Amino acid sequence: MTGPAAGVPVMFLPAGREGTCGRQETLLEAARRAGVRIASACGGLGRCDSCAVRVEGDVPAPSPEDRELMDAAEIAAGWRRACATRPSGPCVVYVPARTAAACVARGQEGTRAVVPIAEPVFVSSGRDWRRRDGTSVVGPGRPVGLAVDVGTTNLAASLVDLVTGEVLAKAAKGNPQGAWGADVISRLERATRGDARRDLARAVLSAVDELGAELTEGAPETIQEVSLVGNTVMQHLFLGLPVEGLARAPYRPAERDAVERPASEMGLTFAPGARARFGPNVGGFVGSDHVAALLEVLADPPAEPWALVDVGTNTEITLSARGRRTAVSCASGPAFEGWRLACGVPAGDGAIERVRVNGSGVAVETIGGAPPTGLCGSGVLSLLAGLRQFGAVDARGALSRRNPLVRERNGEREVLLAERDPDRPLVFTQDDVRTIQLTKAAIRAGFDLLLAEHGLAEEDLGTVLVAGAFGRFLDLGAARAVGLFPNLADERFAKIGNAAADGAARLLACAAARRRAGEIARDVAHLEPASNRGFQKTFLRRTSL
Repeated sequence: MTGPAAGVPVMFLPAGREGTCGRQETLLEAARRAGVRIASACGGLGRCDSCAVRVEGDVPAPSPEDRELMDAAEIAAGWRRACATRPSGPCVVYVPARTAAACVARGQEGTRAVVPIAEPVFVSSGRDWRRRDGTSVVGPGRPVGLAVDVGTTNLAASLVDLVTGEVLAKAAKGNPQGAWGADVISRLERATRGDARRDLARAVLSAVDELGAELTEGAPETIQEVSLVGNTVMQHLFLGLPVEGLARAPYRPAERDAVERPASEMGLTFAPGARARFGPNVGGFVGSDHVAALLEVLADPPAEPWALVDVGTNTEITLSARGRRTAVSCASGPAFEGWRLACGVPAGDGAIERVRVNGSGVAVETIGGAPPTGLCGSGVLSLLAGLRQFGAVDARGALSRRNPLVRERNGEREVLLAERDPDRPLVFTQDDVRTIQLTKAAIRAGFDLLLAEHGLAEEDLGTVLVAGAFGRFLDLGAARAVGLFPNLADERFAKIGNAAADGAARLLACAAARRRAGEIARDVAHLEPASNRGFQKTFLRRTSL
């Protein structure tokens, strides 16, 4: 007997799901089959310990990488990396809250209650509703559509009345592709190996189907139109397009224009005859989600010069000045989404969202007031700004062994945030500081590149529009203190929420908006940091805190 069924029994807790782990399988692969979420920031390539679980029963010997990434107490307690563990006998696998946490919906949904419709996609013939282009007839019931912002970390969806523009319901969920890697680069790597591209597509298609069923209260067959936006990697993985051009310089997508197909051809199970449309890209890693956000901003733009920034695993920034718009994408990584940090978590209940630092300790505030499970992006910024203020970290990013806030454990410097498990406390480490330095340097250097391209200084910026869920909850003072954003007064910043989700809804309901999005995608110039001679020097300079 071969295959997973020939493997050993595994119980996953606290989910309470039983499964089997095949003789050649890892616990991470077995968990995917069992429908148990175990996060894996590197996509199971063995480069991190984000998939750490505690194993009881037949506990495999630790690998050399386990011993390198975990301390002796953790190893003795049964902690192992799920991506590298192959049990030889029955076992119980405890999946910690941080590892099991689905990426949360907080702040992901769009902000609009009604979508502006200048030119409806559907019109009435008096007896029924049909598409304006005459391709299909819906029937007497008013048509509804689903708009989805397919983010690297989260999916945000809106159900919209396509006649009135009323947003009938909203929902969001984590992108299940996270099991193959927290960022677009990890997923690109996996998509070029074996059947992973097919599995990645199936995972996100299923998630969109689930959102449609949830928002229609079990009647997804009523959905007649689907609008999708996302970065270029998400688009290519969703549509099954070749990704090799995005995996290496000069990072050219296989498709820039909007792609429209029958929803059934994309693999979605909505109304017979439903159409699905993925919006247009600018190029490189500046995708249709950023175009959708620009569509919202340009409906009522601020006075120039202004910048739009959406911080995520891939951060996009557009600068508009003197009637010209230029965009850049910054490989900022998943740190602000809760990964690649010792105790990083998505922004769900229990995530530390704010840290107050004084000379002798830290006080944490969690989302929902729940017991702390880890540190999310907004908490990272407030913590780092506080540590800098009280001298616990210097401008080069070094934690000071002489500062009372810093302790040494197993030869590594760290700041204790909270006791979670005796063998795995919540800490902020020297490696975490370095990770945030690289993340914020990539974003700030992106600003610098755009300003230089337009011949501007940062003080020339009239408005910085901060989009996305992360931007909605961040402390602007902390962001400026660590050098993430230009050092401008609060009144020059505006938080606009998930403008990409709002733009996706506009693209769903309005034919004129679709044409306008195509114009925006063509008119925005794209800069590639890797091809800019001075970018690396600017990047290194911006690592300073």
